[in-house]
Amino acid sequence: MTKKRLQGCSVNHMMKSHKLASSNDNQATKGCEYSKMLRQSFKAKCLCALAMVFSIVLSSSAFLVTTSQLSYILLINIALLIHARFYKARLSPLLKLFAIQLVITVGLYVLFYGSDKVIEALIVVLRIMLVMLPSWWLASTQTSHHMSQVLCFILPSKWAFVITTSIKLLPYITQEVRDIYHIQCLRGARITPKQLINPLNWVELIRCVLFPLLIQLLSLSKHIAKSAQQRHFDRQRHHSHWPFI
Repeated sequence: MTKKRLQGCSVNHMMKSHKLASSNDNQATKGCEYSKMLRQSFKAKCLCALAMVFSIVLSSSAFLVTTSQLSYILLINIALLIHARFYKARLSPLLKLFAIQLVITVGLYVLFYGSDKVIEALIVVLRIMLVMLPSWWLASTQTSHHMSQVLCFILPSKWAFVITTSIKLLPYITQEVRDIYHIQCLRGARITPKQLINPLNWVELIRCVLFPLLIQLLSLSKHIAKSAQQRHFDRQRHHSHWPFI
C-alpha cells in the first residue's frame, strides 16, 4: 500500500510538473507572439509616418514647382496610382472628379479669358489633381488607426481625430456626390454633361448637388461628434488604444 501511495504521489507530481511546464511554454509563446505583433505595429506606424510626410511634400510640390518640372511630379503620382490599385482602391470616382474639374475650369477660362488661355487652364487642372492625388493615396493605403497614432505624437488627440476622420471621409464624399448627382438627374435636373456645357446650368448644379452635399456632410459631422461624446472622447487628455490591429 505504501508503494502504491508513493507511486501515485510521484505520478501526480509529474503531471503537475508537466502542466506547469506546458503553461509556461504557452505563456512564452504568447509573449513572443505579442512582441512580434508590437514590432509589426511599430513598423506599420513608421511606414505610415513616412507616407504622411511624403504625401504632404508631394502635394506642396504640385504648386511650388515650375511648369517644366510638373512631368516629374506626374510620374510619381502615376506610380502612386499603381500602388493604390494593389490595395483595391477605386479609381472611377477620382477620374470623374478630374473630368468635372476639367470641364468647369476650362469652361471658366474660356468664358472669361477666351480660347487663348486653354493651355493655362489645363495646367491649373493638372496642378489641382496633383495636389489631391497624394491625399487620396494616403487614405487608400493607410488605416485611420495608424494615422491617428502618428498624429498624436505631434498634435493633441482631438486634432488628430479630426484630421484622420477628414482624410478617411474622402471616399465617402465621392460616393455621396455620385448618389446625389444620379438622384437629381432622375428628377429632371439639367446637370448632365451635355447640359453643363451651357454655363446657365451651373447654378442648377450648385443648387441641386453642392447644397445637398453640404447639408449631408453637416449632418454626418454632427453624428460623428455625438458618437465621440458618447464614448467620452472629450473626458480624457490621453486616450488609450490597442498598439496593433
